[in-house]
Amino acid sequence: MIRPMLAWAAIGCAALASPRASGADPRLPVDIYLVAGQSNAAGRGILANLPGGFVPDNRAWLYHSPHLKSTSPALTWAPLRAATEQAGWFGPELSLGTRLQQLARDRPVAIIKHAFSATDLAGAWNPGKDPADRAHWGMQFEAFVGTVEAGLRAMRDMGFEPTIRGMAWQQGESDADFLKPSQDYAANLARFIARVREQFRSPDMVFVYGFVLPFPNKQPFREQVRMAQGAVDQDSGSPWAVKKAFVVFTDDLSHIAHDANSPDPNDHVHIGTAGMIELGRRMAETMAGKGKLAR
Repeated sequence: MIRPMLAWAAIGCAALASPRASGADPRLPVDIYLVAGQSNAAGRGILANLPGGFVPDNRAWLYHSPHLKSTSPALTWAPLRAATEQAGWFGPELSLGTRLQQLARDRPVAIIKHAFSATDLAGAWNPGKDPADRAHWGMQFEAFVGTVEAGLRAMRDMGFEPTIRGMAWQQGESDADFLKPSQDYAANLARFIARVREQFRSPDMVFVYGFVLPFPNKQPFREQVRMAQGAVDQDSGSPWAVKKAFVVFTDDLSHIAHDANSPDPNDHVHIGTAGMIELGRRMAETMAGKGKLAR
């Protein structure tokens, strides 16, 4: 019998052109991880600054929304690559997918990504009260759902059986600009997690997210959003704590301001190249460790 990763590698490209490729297990399981949020989820890491020792694991695959750009067409499954808002950038997907695939060993890993800069959880990512409440879905939540559903369909059409295991979310900067969204952030984030799990019928999905706006950022309601992020963590002891939701420490990560040949030496909002690699790695290890991903 063909080992899962060998089958995945052997039939992946053929399956893209010919669903249910001859000789393949028609129901090879694939672990799916979602990536979403605003600009730090889209990513401002600089591909030209990637260290020579970092090589993305192309056993993992990626599918992204039309808003993002990559070396493959949008809404297409292809080996792991950067998918961002501008050519030459990358987000957490590279190290997230690489580390998850390393930890999964022979089990195939695939990422579905949609992110959009300068978007808020309170509005653009509003998930409505339930799957039928599309009238109250924010524009980015609707685009996210459409991308995920299309990616899952395409994976099944290729003869695989995808299961959503986890989600990486990097967002909150926009909500820190206004009082009401910052005050409501814990409630909105808890509801968002519950709705994503409900939307994709994945009640055990691990949800991992990073703190936003480290020092020296001074957005007016920065502390309210960061406190809310901490409160939603499973282990916070807060009334807003959500099971299998974990916040990742990010305050020590490098910023775009620290990058060689930085396009913006004053940018401390966006995570830099080294920081983005570390963010994806931390998210993957948190999912696989504290999240205790089921197999």
